[in-house]
Amino acid sequence: MVNILKPSDEIVVGATSIALVLAIFATNAPNLADVRADQPGNMNSYKSANLATITSVAAVGALAILGKSPTVFTIGGAAILFEAWKHHFANFGANGTAENQAASQVG
Repeated sequence: MVNILKPSDEIVVGATSIALVLAIFATNAPNLADVRADQPGNMNSYKSANLATITSVAAVGALAILGKSPTVFTIGGAAILFEAWKHHFANFGANGTAENQAASQVG
């Protein structure tokens, strides 16, 4: 694949892909604090995070194909992996409800 972007342009488009991923997760996935405070394994949170991940892959993939730049895909892909990991860990991590109840009984 012939790269049509200059290195400085790749960084700008890569930063744009990060902003796009963050915007997609902010609008399509629930707030991390709400997911963390809920019971672990909530399927609605899981499906919302998966939808945001799939949408982000499509958006970053389109930017990378239009720019013919593997760097854009790498930068955007790293942002997707990080956001997906945060949401899935918050959903399947420790029981936030039990932690909140334990914290309210201290004191």
